[in-house]
Amino acid sequence: MMAQFQNTPQEFIKDTFSPQIGVLCSQNAEEICRKNNLSFIELVQPFCKLNSEVRYRDPNGAIVSLRNLKVSMLDINAKPPIPAIARKFLNLSVSEAPCPRPFQYNAGDHELTIPSSAPWFETWRETFFQVQYPADHEFTKHFVACVLVVASSDTNPIDSLHQLSQSLNHMQTVSIAKLPKWFNNNVLRYYVILHETIDTDHIRINDIYESMKGTYGNGNCFLMKTNSRSPNVTGEQLPDPWCQFINHNIQSASTMIITPETSPNMSRALTQSLEMGQEVIEDANNILNYHPLSPDGSEEQEIADSISQMKIDEKKSEIPVLHGGCLSTEDVEQIKLFIHDFCTRALLPYIEKQILNLSDMIANKKGVSKSLFSATKRWFTPNKPTSNSATINTLTYPQDAPELHIRKLGDLYFMFGNYSMAFQAYHSAKRDFMADQAWLYYAGALEMAALSAFMGNESSRKSFDYMEESIITYLNTCKMAQFATRATLLSTECLRGQNMHAEAANQLIRMTSEESDLRSALLLEQASYCFLLCTKPNMVRKYAFHMVLAGHRFTKAAQRKHSLRCYKQAYQIYENKGWNLAQDHIYYTIGCLANNLNEHEEAVQSYSKLLTGESKQSSAQQAKFLKEYLNIHNELLKKQNNLLTQVLPLPTVRNETIRILVGPGVPLRTPGKVPAIGINLKNQGDLATRQKWNKLEEMLVQEAQGSLPMIFKPLVTLFNMDNINTVNPIAIMGEPIQVAVELENPLQILLNLKDIYLLWQFKDDNNRFAVNEIMGHNLDHIMKTQIVKSVVIQANSTEEVILSITPMAVGNVSVKGICYSLISSNAENEIGLRGKQIFNFKGPKQKNNCSDSNFELKIVPSAPCLQISFGEMNSELLRNELQEISVELRNVGSVPLHKVYLATAMPHLLSSCEFQSNGTEFLDAASIETTASREREARKNHVSHLPLPNGVLEPGQYYNVFIWLKAPETIGPALIDLLIYYENFNSSSIPRYRLIRHMWNLHIQESIRVEVNAKQSWNSKNIEQLVLTIKAINLNKIHHAVVTEITLIKVALLSQNWILSKDVSSPKNIKLDTQESVNIFMKIDRKASKISNYSEMSFISTKQMNQQSQYAYLDFAKRNDQSRINIFDNIESLDSYKKHDGTLILRWQAIITDSEGQKRMISGQNHIPVDVTTVEETLVEDCPAPNYSFERIPIDLQTEETDKLVKLNDKQITYNIVHPPVVCHNFDQSKLCIVPLNLHLHSVSETQIVVKICTIGTSSSSPMPHRPGLYYPFSSTQFRWIKTGSIVRTIEPFSSLNIQLSIAALCPGTYDLGSRIEVYCHQVDQLETAVLQSCRVQSSLIITGGNS
Repeated sequence: MMAQFQNTPQEFIKDTFSPQIGVLCSQNAEEICRKNNLSFIELVQPFCKLNSEVRYRDPNGAIVSLRNLKVSMLDINAKPPIPAIARKFLNLSVSEAPCPRPFQYNAGDHELTIPSSAPWFETWRETFFQVQYPADHEFTKHFVACVLVVASSDTNPIDSLHQLSQSLNHMQTVSIAKLPKWFNNNVLRYYVILHETIDTDHIRINDIYESMKGTYGNGNCFLMKTNSRSPNVTGEQLPDPWCQFINHNIQSASTMIITPETSPNMSRALTQSLEMGQEVIEDANNILNYHPLSPDGSEEQEIADSISQMKIDEKKSEIPVLHGGCLSTEDVEQIKLFIHDFCTRALLPYIEKQILNLSDMIANKKGVSKSLFSATKRWFTPNKPTSNSATINTLTYPQDAPELHIRKLGDLYFMFGNYSMAFQAYHSAKRDFMADQAWLYYAGALEMAALSAFMGNESSRKSFDYMEESIITYLNTCKMAQFATRATLLSTECLRGQNMHAEAANQLIRMTSEESDLRSALLLEQASYCFLLCTKPNMVRKYAFHMVLAGHRFTKAAQRKHSLRCYKQAYQIYENKGWNLAQDHIYYTIGCLANNLNEHEEAVQSYSKLLTGESKQSSAQQAKFLKEYLNIHNELLKKQNNLLTQVLPLPTVRNETIRILVGPGVPLRTPGKVPAIGINLKNQGDLATRQKWNKLEEMLVQEAQGSLPMIFKPLVTLFNMDNINTVNPIAIMGEPIQVAVELENPLQILLNLKDIYLLWQFKDDNNRFAVNEIMGHNLDHIMKTQIVKSVVIQANSTEEVILSITPMAVGNVSVKGICYSLISSNAENEIGLRGKQIFNFKGPKQKNNCSDSNFELKIVPSAPCLQISFGEMNSELLRNELQEISVELRNVGSVPLHKVYLATAMPHLLSSCEFQSNGTEFLDAASIETTASREREARKNHVSHLPLPNGVLEPGQYYNVFIWLKAPETIGPALIDLLIYYENFNSSSIPRYRLIRHMWNLHIQESIRVEVNAKQSWNSKNIEQLVLTIKAINLNKIHHAVVTEITLIKVALLSQNWILSKDVSSPKNIKLDTQESVNIFMKIDRKASKISNYSEMSFISTKQMNQQSQYAYLDFAKRNDQSRINIFDNIESLDSYKKHDGTLILRWQAIITDSEGQKRMISGQNHIPVDVTTVEETLVEDCPAPNYSFERIPIDLQTEETDKLVKLNDKQITYNIVHPPVVCHNFDQSKLCIVPLNLHLHSVSETQIVVKICTIGTSSSSPMPHRPGLYYPFSSTQFRWIKTGSIVRTIEPFSSLNIQLSIAALCPGTYDLGSRIEVYCHQVDQLETAVLQSCRVQSSLIITGGNS
């Protein structure tokens, strides 16, 4: 219903019920027509439709106009075929129908591709009407006229006409109950003489024709001239309008003699037999099982012969035949004139007469019952059908019954276009039939009444109800499915004309049953098209569902071509809707059907869609799908004879995970040595890691080459989807190109792959190409290809495969994909298929190197190749452990190399002191102002030059050096990186330099924690001293897997201003077991210098020390002490760098015992920054500051810059007071106690400063107790300085000064000497900026009485 039919619904109905005209020809007349390869009926059939308007009068005298009147001329000897042959006709009408062109149809959000027409349905429908037996309850299929045809070549054409007329009389009188069926006993007879124009006896023929007109009437005769030219004469060939009308199969069946005894029952029985069973092509032996009402067994041989003749005619029909070879344009016009004269001069006047006669007969008998029995039946029998269909359909009327006259009148009105009068007649007849309970007649009258209303443009809900009731009565009451099917086909045309598509679909679906798969398939397909035309609401899902049902029924009817088309149309709706099981069913069915139709390519495509992750089938079903796919694909390859491999659906390639590594492979590991990790395919690193390596490379290039190129691009050897289209990759001849690809198995079964290798295409400098897609070609002189023998991918998982190729010639190579053999999982019958997967390298920025989604590399000549091996070390390290690592450099390339540099992002953890000069000076980070200077200092810290013997490492040579590694402070996993740079000795070669990466993956455990507290020594005399409190704790836990025993070896200090004091005796043999700690007290003395002083103190004897490189220990200490720039530190850490007063170094040894009892000895050292601060202890929380008379310098404390300046300048001097702790004085003898003491000043400034000591009176008053006699827990400040005033001295940088002072006390007590003194400092030339020093002396003097 969706596709556009050739005729409109009105035209289709008119053609279906066109007047039936019988034709009876003489033998000679048929011979004349056979010269054109046509029978007489076939000759006139294309011209049986009038192109002009004709008229006739109804009984009331009104003129009825007819447009495009069509008559159907049929051989009166032709009989409908038996059921078996009819089924074959129906099947052939569908299977041999041409496929129309598809067109795009928009249905809501779906853009569908559907056929533009349905010729198979139209042909089947036409064939279905042709194979129907004419019934007695209707007269539209009865002959209303008969054309008698003789030839002019007959001996006596008049006698021939008389004989034909006698034969016709016999048919009408003797064989009334048999075929053919006649509208009445006095049908119109029309006489035709065929005369060949090439015959010269024209006078005789004219005489005969005149005689005919005198005998049969002028309007009932026609002389048809034909065959105006010889078939051997070449000339312009006329168009062939006969091809589309000729049906050899139906005509071949006309030779069968099938004469049913009872036409209605025979018609019903044969047609029901036609509808039953599967529409498959049966052989001659099977079709001889007849229905009981079929012809008797004596005709079996005749039927078998007819079937054989039909098969011969089918074979002959395959050869194209030329029609109308003897006809000219005048002959064709003669045929048209014959049809026109027959209709206007004979048929229509005859019809006028018949209508008038029937009208009179009906009017005369109106209201008169046929019999008392009939009247009684009408009065006392309910108007409801019974359940006995045999009783219902056996009711017949005599030929002169008024009810049949009304029906005949309605049929004449309908066939000749007076639809309003036809509706009245049918409406009157259906009342009579219903009253008589003649349900078959009743259903036929309802059917035609509905059609009359539609054709007369008077359709209403009532008229459609008539058709609905007619179909139900045919189907349920009369049990005659063929008439119900015919009514449905007609009804759906009416509904289609009224845009009632949903109602049409429901009627079509109702007529589907298990009796006839072909009929059900065709009706379901048309119903789906009706659903597609429904717009309110949209019914595309119903369209798809019923299209699937139609495809299923087409499959059962052996119509695989149409089944395949239906499933493909339905798939357009189910595609990508998440209905996975429905999609799987469609894919599988399409694959099976396409395979059966030898459309292997489409079958392969369908089966491939079943082998995806969206398929929700069981593992056994998926294994079956895979096996069938492999079989069909192999058949397709044999058919195509294609040596190239095809893309397979399994496994799928995860293109986003493809990684390509260009460079030498990792060398084999030898005992005691670990090769450099380099860049590998397993770990690409995150963005921060890649940026770190790029920055290290940039520093190495600038250090080695002196400057960076205008546009610096890091050397890329590992390519992925992020960078694959942003660079122009190169590969080196003789070095492998490794590709890592993840293969995904979306199915629930194992996938077994064999012989996997990379697909590539090579092009040399002369544009000569080579590819390895076809196996068996030896291309090792161009490219060595690695073949992985077998890979098994588990169900619903991925497997990474690493493949490689090694270029052996200079040129360009494109990596295209992988090639492999897919093996079925069935071990009993293993099936293999060679296939491939193509990589898709299209990234965000498409470059020339990646055209056509291929990855193209430029192959350059051989280059130096440096292999680095490191000494093996334990990855489990203690915190701050030191390890010496041997490094072997071996040139395995064919070209010498030079300029080897090392770089690391953690220079404080790697030391190259073994081969690097110690004369490198580093600027203080805080003093660097420009970016260029900062980068230059950073390169000093990060980059080290490794000198080679004679400056060059020749091919095959190796060189050994040592580096030191220090474990970081952080507990847990740690990574220490190292980047090695080396250059090709030929600076113009490509690539100019190459890189090697290495990373130590360590796990850091607890060792020893050291805490240092520095306090000022208040009893230092000649030089400033600090007291260091060192606390060391062994943090090893009892439950740890390893036991650590730590021995302290020595302590050292690295500082510009301090050295360890010699007057302290160091402890010996300090060993710390698990969780043990030790406190060590030491003194350090002030010693200023421009460089850091190194002083140490040993805890063990020299013999017990592990003789290791002192350079490494000192180098790590200097790296920690100096403010070197680490480019990878954040800006805040660089700006907030604080210069310490020194670095304390605690060196230790440890004996580690593992869980197996194995022991090893290691060494390490801790670096602790030392900061010297002056701490003031507040005696009283609210104690006011001293109030000396010395005038202080006013400072704006609200200014931030002034605050910083004050904080910086108030720590230029430290001082302490040296005095006897206790003084005994007899206050009875002397009321005043004079105590001399020394004030030691220590400069911590780098410049010469002026010191001002203020000892003027009592600057503040002490808090007094509220009640006398109470205990007061503070030192007394009630003393006086002798020689009070201000003392001014100049002190040199980092030097000490001794000033003698005295105090006077009036009574015994404890006196706070620091409370009465203030020290100010300023630069020599900046007197007005004197700043009060923050140093606070905690010195108490006890004075006792004489009797104490």
